[in-house]
Amino acid sequence: MDPTSHDSGDRAALEEVIRTELGADATERFLDLIRPSVGFSPCADSPGAGSTIGGPPRTPASFEWPRYGGQPMVLLAQVDCGQMARLLGEEWTFPDDGHLLFFHDDEFTAELDFALGDDGCRVVHVPARPDGSPHEGDGPALPALPLEARALLSLPYWGSAEADRAADGDTLALSNLGMALYDVLPAPRHRLLGWCDSSDTPAPKGHRPLLQLEAEDGTDWFEVVNVSFWIRDEDLRAGELGHVRRSYEVA
Repeated sequence: MDPTSHDSGDRAALEEVIRTELGADATERFLDLIRPSVGFSPCADSPGAGSTIGGPPRTPASFEWPRYGGQPMVLLAQVDCGQMARLLGEEWTFPDDGHLLFFHDDEFTAELDFALGDDGCRVVHVPARPDGSPHEGDGPALPALPLEARALLSLPYWGSAEADRAADGDTLALSNLGMALYDVLPAPRHRLLGWCDSSDTPAPKGHRPLLQLEAEDGTDWFEVVNVSFWIRDEDLRAGELGHVRRSYEVA
């Protein structure tokens, strides 16, 4: 499959499953929760460009590496903006060239403070380099892991507050729906936008997931098993990255 093909899954099959498991009113409420997203999975062959976990940064030589506590942050992921624009169309509100770079404090010691702000993470857009080559920056990066990207629909997991409200508290119906959706709504290893895929990840109030990353072989996150970056709805609509929060789950 072309990793940049516009394949969001079988919406008709998704709707049929939801209508089978839920009543008419609950079905309509649940369908209103569908969000577009991009699912990522590791791939053996590097596409040269594309999205990656880690890797040498694709930045201009003048790029100023983000720091926390005076130390360079670690580059966790690079998202290819052109690739996302092709997959998401008008749902993609950021530039359609270059990359979004996702940084985190290297030692995972920055305090999580959803209310007052978050200086332990940074997400920045960098334009495409004229020669298309990466630039070795002055901060740490994980070994490059190329990612295959696929447009996917996303729904809140069946135990979430949003799903509970949509189903009017019918937990048995939601449990049955979660099992029925398994074959028509694949859960990617990593996800851009959409809903949070983990019931154990603390969610910053008023934010939605921007990028969710699971730990992979070769990453060094200590006891952290996933890291997520969160954005406000109004910032997503405006393509604004200055108020991103992060969260993570510890084993």
